[in-house]
Amino acid sequence: MRLNGIRLGTDLTSGGSSLRNTVVYEPSTQLYHLWVLANNDPNFPATSALGAFTHATSTDGQHFTSDGLLSYKVGSTPYQNYGATIDPPLDFVRVAFDTTTTTWKLFAWTENVGATVGQYNYNSSVNDLGSAAGNTSVLHQGPLQSVFAGNHAGTFGLVDDKLYLRVDSGGGANNFGGGDGQFDYTDSTPPATSAELVEANLFVGTPYCWLISSSCGTISDPRIPAYVHNVGRTLRQVDGTLATYYAFRHADASRIDKQVWFVSSNDNGATWSSPAGVFAANSTFTIDHQPIAGDGNFSSVESVQAPNHYRMYFSTKDALENFVMVSSLGSSSDTLFADGFEGCGD
Repeated sequence: MRLNGIRLGTDLTSGGSSLRNTVVYEPSTQLYHLWVLANNDPNFPATSALGAFTHATSTDGQHFTSDGLLSYKVGSTPYQNYGATIDPPLDFVRVAFDTTTTTWKLFAWTENVGATVGQYNYNSSVNDLGSAAGNTSVLHQGPLQSVFAGNHAGTFGLVDDKLYLRVDSGGGANNFGGGDGQFDYTDSTPPATSAELVEANLFVGTPYCWLISSSCGTISDPRIPAYVHNVGRTLRQVDGTLATYYAFRHADASRIDKQVWFVSSNDNGATWSSPAGVFAANSTFTIDHQPIAGDGNFSSVESVQAPNHYRMYFSTKDALENFVMVSSLGSSSDTLFADGFEGCGD
């Protein structure tokens, strides 16, 4: 995956900041859109604010050309209105189409920075891109007004007025914590959510357990303590089902395996399947026909639905130990994606 001819990852940003990105496909223009932190981030949080993110487009989903940096549109709600004294950093971003407003939304999660970011602290915020995904002047709506502000670690998607957040503690019966929580979404200024409606259990049947669970890593649950990484994607698939794609991390935040996991729902998220791996067991992984690094475990997961196929994006390492963003192509009927990854060469 390249921006202006340079591979995302170590080549573009030696510190890895370009692994913080999101991709969508816009049917009306038949273009893929990329939003990425395309410069090194030496002075966090100042160099991670909205104005540091680059927008780019591509016809093939692999080779992107930049067309500008994001900026706040006149009429945006000032972040100072929500107690922030600095422009909040955007740690992890996700763009999704709002079918109710027929506009594109940029969701951004801000880590635990402290009082300088006010209500944005450990919370998601919303920016409206308008009816065209390529707009770089965005209308800021503010941080989520939600009982789960401070209790989630990223936005996974927006599907039919339902917002999906990677929650920490569960919100009630059958809401386990650490999974993909579903919320009613109210698009307002500021935006808001309901209480948690239901939660997809992203751990059951995997080798991993939610690290803050009291039984995780004990005799009663000897699985590996882990968490679901802040970056994942919930989307509506061609067959009408919902799917969530994600990756795990160790408790120390290190990458955990060469796998992208997924769960699916055929009843609009009321119930979810048990997790399964996207890639077949014992797969041989290559990047443009070259083997990946032995420690090139997967993260930074994104999934995009184009007219006749899905395209999976995630980060790994090439044979020379450079971090790269790669893509794997599958048809609309696939349950497994190809094991040969594209986008790191011509």
